[in-house]
Amino acid sequence: MLSVSSGRKSSRRGFTVSFVPIEPSDHVISINFNKESVPGSPFLARIQGDSPHQILVSGPSLTAAGVGKTSYFTMSNVAGSVEDIEVNVEAESSGKILTVRLLTDSDITNRLSSYLYIALTLTLGVAVPGADILIPRAIWGQSTNQDIMMSGIVSYILLLPTSWTPSMSVVCPRWGSLSLTLRHAADLLIGGPNGQSVPAQVKDTANQTFQTEFTPRLVGEHRISVMYRKVAVSGSPFICKVYDVRAIRVTNVAQGVVAKPITFIVETSQAGPGNLEVTVNGGRVPTSAQAQGPHTYAISFTPRESCTHTVDLRFNGEDVPGSPFSCQVAEAARVVLSGDALEKVSVNRAAMFSVEADPTLGHPQVQVLSPSRNPLLVDVGVQASGRYSVLFTPVDVGDHSVEVKLGDVHVEGSPFLVKAYDASRVKVTDINSGVVGKPVFFSSEYHSNPVPINASQAGAGNLEIIVSVAGRNVPNYVQSEGNAKFRVNFKPQEEAPHSLSVRFNGEPVPGSPFTCKVVDVSQVVVSGSALKMSPVGHLAQLVIGTGGALELSTQCEVVVTSPSGLSVPARVTRKDKISAEFTPSEVGRHTVAVMLDGEPVKGSPFPCNIYDISKVKVSGLGPTKAGKPATFTVDASEAGEGTLELVVSTDQATVKAEVVACARGLYDVTFVPHTLTPHYVNITFNEEDVPGSPFLCEVMELGPQRHRGAQLSPLNVLENTIKDVVVGDVAHFDIDMCGSQGHVHVDVVAPDGTMVPCIIKKLGAGLCRAEYRPQTVGPHSITVFLNQQPVTKQPYTCHVFDPKQVKVIDMEETFCNRAASFKVDTSNAGFGILTANIRAAGTEVKTSIRDVDPGYIYQVLYKPKLAVPHRVDLKYNNMHVAGCPFEVSVKNPAGSQEVTATGLGLYQSRAGKVTTFVIETQGHPAKEFDVLITGPQGGAVPVKCYQQKDGNLLADCKVVVTGTYKIDVTHGARAVRGSPYYCQVFDSSKVRLDDVGPRSVTVNENIAFKVVRREAGFSELDVTVTSPLGQDLPLEVKSCPGDKDTDLIEFCPSLAGSYRFSITYGGEEVPGSPVTFTVEEAGLPKATGDGLSCGQVGIPAVFKVVSGANDPVIDEPLVHVDGPDSVCNVSVERENEGSYRITYDPVEVGVYDVQILWGGHQISGSPFHPKIVDPAKVRVIGGWESFTDAEGRLELAVHTTKKISLDTLEAGPGQLTAECRGPTGSSVPVAVEPVSQSRVRLLVTPRVAGEHLLYLQYGGFPLPRSPLMGLAEGTQGASGPVRVVLTGRGLATARCFQEAEFNIDGSQAGPGLPEVTLTGMKADINVQLHNVGNSVYRATYTPNVAGSYLLNVMWSDRQVRGCPLKVAVTAVADATRVLCSGDGLRVGTVGKEIRSFIDTRRAGPGELTAHCVGPHKVAYCELYDHGDGTFTLNVKPQESGRHALTIKYGGEHVAGSPFTLRVSGAPDASKVRVYGPGVEHGVLASFQSRFICDTRGAGAGQLTVRVRGPKGAFRVEMQRESQKDRTILCKFDPTEPGDYRVEVKWAGEHVPGSAFGVMIFDTQEELNRFIQGNHSPGQSEVYGSVGYSTGYAHINFGGTGANSWRGSQPQL
Repeated sequence: MLSVSSGRKSSRRGFTVSFVPIEPSDHVISINFNKESVPGSPFLARIQGDSPHQILVSGPSLTAAGVGKTSYFTMSNVAGSVEDIEVNVEAESSGKILTVRLLTDSDITNRLSSYLYIALTLTLGVAVPGADILIPRAIWGQSTNQDIMMSGIVSYILLLPTSWTPSMSVVCPRWGSLSLTLRHAADLLIGGPNGQSVPAQVKDTANQTFQTEFTPRLVGEHRISVMYRKVAVSGSPFICKVYDVRAIRVTNVAQGVVAKPITFIVETSQAGPGNLEVTVNGGRVPTSAQAQGPHTYAISFTPRESCTHTVDLRFNGEDVPGSPFSCQVAEAARVVLSGDALEKVSVNRAAMFSVEADPTLGHPQVQVLSPSRNPLLVDVGVQASGRYSVLFTPVDVGDHSVEVKLGDVHVEGSPFLVKAYDASRVKVTDINSGVVGKPVFFSSEYHSNPVPINASQAGAGNLEIIVSVAGRNVPNYVQSEGNAKFRVNFKPQEEAPHSLSVRFNGEPVPGSPFTCKVVDVSQVVVSGSALKMSPVGHLAQLVIGTGGALELSTQCEVVVTSPSGLSVPARVTRKDKISAEFTPSEVGRHTVAVMLDGEPVKGSPFPCNIYDISKVKVSGLGPTKAGKPATFTVDASEAGEGTLELVVSTDQATVKAEVVACARGLYDVTFVPHTLTPHYVNITFNEEDVPGSPFLCEVMELGPQRHRGAQLSPLNVLENTIKDVVVGDVAHFDIDMCGSQGHVHVDVVAPDGTMVPCIIKKLGAGLCRAEYRPQTVGPHSITVFLNQQPVTKQPYTCHVFDPKQVKVIDMEETFCNRAASFKVDTSNAGFGILTANIRAAGTEVKTSIRDVDPGYIYQVLYKPKLAVPHRVDLKYNNMHVAGCPFEVSVKNPAGSQEVTATGLGLYQSRAGKVTTFVIETQGHPAKEFDVLITGPQGGAVPVKCYQQKDGNLLADCKVVVTGTYKIDVTHGARAVRGSPYYCQVFDSSKVRLDDVGPRSVTVNENIAFKVVRREAGFSELDVTVTSPLGQDLPLEVKSCPGDKDTDLIEFCPSLAGSYRFSITYGGEEVPGSPVTFTVEEAGLPKATGDGLSCGQVGIPAVFKVVSGANDPVIDEPLVHVDGPDSVCNVSVERENEGSYRITYDPVEVGVYDVQILWGGHQISGSPFHPKIVDPAKVRVIGGWESFTDAEGRLELAVHTTKKISLDTLEAGPGQLTAECRGPTGSSVPVAVEPVSQSRVRLLVTPRVAGEHLLYLQYGGFPLPRSPLMGLAEGTQGASGPVRVVLTGRGLATARCFQEAEFNIDGSQAGPGLPEVTLTGMKADINVQLHNVGNSVYRATYTPNVAGSYLLNVMWSDRQVRGCPLKVAVTAVADATRVLCSGDGLRVGTVGKEIRSFIDTRRAGPGELTAHCVGPHKVAYCELYDHGDGTFTLNVKPQESGRHALTIKYGGEHVAGSPFTLRVSGAPDASKVRVYGPGVEHGVLASFQSRFICDTRGAGAGQLTVRVRGPKGAFRVEMQRESQKDRTILCKFDPTEPGDYRVEVKWAGEHVPGSAFGVMIFDTQEELNRFIQGNHSPGQSEVYGSVGYSTGYAHINFGGTGANSWRGSQPQL
């Protein structure tokens, strides 16, 4: 019976009854009202117990959870509700109760009761000291006692020390009235390894939680049994392994020797289970363990260096008593060197060193190997106990390898090298006499080809050279020539024998000291005619003046060199003076070198100009008329240098003459005779009369005037045919014989006087043609002879030029609306006229040409109006200059300061192709900009804008109608600078060639045709004609009167052959281009007709052959027509006298060969190559039925582009042309786009509704169904096409595995639904459409494969304009596009950060990692992110040696990874030794400035030597034997006394003793007083105030091994 609380009256006269059930069972509820049962009473209430056995708990946070993060697990009550379930979460370490939130998910429907989600936050717990967790167990098991949760050791298998008392907590949630009481040992049993029970204490810690403590006494496995109501809880029994680290026994770790194994024993039998860890020197020394029995192990390691080794032993993470242990390791032996005894030793002399070794290990074994690896005899003796002496005698020069072993192991310092040298092998050759004040070199042939001191066979060592005179040292300079060869020089200051002492490693070399005789030649004077000028073929002399020096001289040499580099023999004689003479045979500047004892005398070498007066030529001087200018030419270009003087005189007076320099040494002389008396022309060259001078000029009376080249014979030279010609091309002119008989020949003389071969051809009708090919730029003289007599008094002149030699120079940066210019150099191009044409967007830019250097340099000035590339076309004499036309980039002057639009697409575009331009946003958002393009008819043109990486906008559109388009670009409500723009859209396919006429004409017959561009829009028309010789000929394009859209092309050929006319419009070839005309000589047979150029399969092709006027009468021409794989039947019909009609039937497509023979010879132009096509073979992709309705009419729609693809593979060599006419006969936009080599696409866009006619032709022949009827449907009054606007990045680019999107706006397109496909070569991508509303859709897709895709958007079965679009899908990360640079990828130094730069901006998003591993250690790597896709990598190596640097991006190696990094030791300036006389005080005359810097053992670094002293009084030099040598010889050779400071730094740090103070005095007495403290150069009145300067030099070691020198010193 349960107690029921008193009823509480409700608001509606009812009562509320409550009671608390205390056990789960069926309860009977009886309700009586006035002692009578109410209807339904008694009632049955089924009470379900909230047993923990019916509560299911699951989730990952029950076993592990992250600190500071919210964790979840799920709990459900199968048998009841979850309203009264109580959850407590307690932190074990701190006892803190954590906050728990209960969340009910109403969306989950299940047959079970509602679920509770438990959310908790864990706090970091404290680990049990000494516990080693092995296997975590599940807290919630499947046993009947799932209501007990164990924490501490109960939840894990633990390894516990015997000295630690563990505790156990049993947590029992308050589920109903459940209580837990442990009253006797049966509830908690702990069993030891031997089965005995272990006493345990159970403490009540309140909150139904109990703590159990026990102390294990034995090592081994203990079992812990926990029972609730005599039933084992989940996981019971639990395993606890007990160990005792104090029971471990370790034998003494003995002392050891390097490279010998050291072994000690570890016994663990009484320690219990666990893990034993042994490390030596922190794990840097490898160890090995070998079982010696149960629980006994032999631990061994082999030391590699002599130092104290630390041995750490840990058992289950605890130090073994006595750990760490120390082991002293010593070297078995070491090599002892005394002084520098073994650094360098002489051959055939005994060398000795000592070895200290443990006598108990035996005698050391020593082996010495010669450079040829042959062993030497070695004597090992005992000096004392543990000390041995080693003697050996090297016999070969070079490095000897010394190996010292003890017990087959190298001792410390072994092996090492001993350098053996031989001073007797140092060769000093040919020490010559010297001259005061001039450097003296140790050489064999004076100093023209010096042979240096050769120490290459002497071995390694120091070479010492001392030059002295009268007991005083003379500074000398030693320069290394490589391979141990040195060049020595010194500058003697007095005339006396000098002593040269040469020592090698302190030993004099053979012949040392040497004697050098020094003379003074400063008083020697050289004179004579050979020092100025002399005529060729005559004897030239020079005299070497007297002087005392000549008496001492042993040799005098005179060397004469001609301009061509040849030596001219000279004979030297000596009496009281020395004289030399030679005979030159070559014109030009000679050099005369005079040397005494190998030294040039003052002023040598002397120049001598040799001239040849016989090479002065006078031409054009003959009889003249009084009062008329007479001009003749004086050519002294080959006579050499000199002075040309000219005087024109009569018997009574001189006549004024005007001389014009035409070229170097070429002069035109003009004078006007006024009297009828003979005139004499006196010409001298270098004060010598030229041969023939004075020249006589007869003066006659003035008769009728004649032009240049007045005829002296009936022969008539057609001057209009003498034209300027391009160098290398064939030039010609015609001669009218006028009935004259005789031999005609022509002399063509080049500017250099050479004859140009010329041939004469007879043309018929009394005409001859002279042909020649000039090879030299400049004026050519042409003289025509008839029967050996000139036909004119004066020669004709033809100017030869070379447009390829015209150079564009001084090109400046060009800005819009600013004057711009560039220069053109024509100095090497010959005479000509320069023209310039500059066009931008099809519009001509006004230009002007200014003559800067008359006849040579021109300046072209222009002012660009548009910021687009300008096309510059330069012509010289109407011929294209090399490299023309070229483009000049014109920039916007606003630069990056103003919002503007740039690009050619603003001004010019090609119909049917996408045109683009760029809006420079200057960082403004893209949504602030708007672009509106208006067509010629006022309709809007769709335009798309894409955001670029630099923030600018790229706008593109595609137009198909030619005309002027207006482009408005606005920023906000304001137009950008320059807006609106006007773009001229052209279509080169609309250009038509009219009135072409016959393709075969005769010489001098005009070729004319028209170029009609009425429907092609506005652009630049360019027509070029190529002659039969391959030359580009000048051509003039004229506008037809009354028709501004038609141009007239006229050309008059002067040579027979094929002429090719190339016509381009806007840079694209027009239909029908190129046009070829065959030009024939007059009177020759020719062929004309369409059958020579084109034809159609199955239709006879026809052409005509007409005989020439002078041809012999023959039966008929012989014609052969061959197809690609067939021979055609040919029919020849005679129409009238000399005219024949030829017909052939082509049976296959291709290029045919038509050969026409007349009288056994090919006529002009034969063989011809007509192109035969078959229009019936043009195939429509999909068939016409797919484009037409049931009545066969083409289905069209107003303002919608109809696309039809056609295959022309089998139709032959031709082009497809199309024309469409609307209902009113007006032209309809139609374009033909090439898709591939054999496929084209036809684009037709009707403007109005109604019937259209589509005319299709292939190769000039109509297709079978042409014209094709089409019916365009749509609204007549429509102002423009329906618009579907596509926007978004996903239209152009996307990344793999990243969602891309774009928008489809059909709000202005009328009712309809979009269809989107995205196809690629490797895969297709599914596109999802989401209706945003108002006919606007958002399209999304996620690509998985990189590549190019085609995006096609359809709206109500009609393709959206501009589609398909090309979408570029790139990979997420492309490691191959990561760029790595910097020294950090190659070299480095220990302990210093090595920096490199990594650029991932082009590689896409990805993770960048770097890892560097050395020989034994891992180097520290740090990546610094700059935030813009670039990183700085800092690597800090911890050891020297080769490192492997791995750089990955997106998990893949970047280009070059792994990199090999060479790391050298850290620099140590304290290891550098500086010694030598150069860092000690001294006397100037005998001061030796040399000192040695020994950097061995100092690591990698840079040696810097800085000397400060009197200004200009010294020069710093550094040198070393080889690239690997670490010993550097330095010197500074002072020339003034004073205070010098020598600073020596290694890697930026002063070496020991630096800076060195060096005091240099004039006399020994001053030095002695200074040493006694009474004098210094700085305090002396003798020296006064002097300026100081600093000499500087440095050299690198380590790193890449490259040497760097600065200052006044040579490079080794």
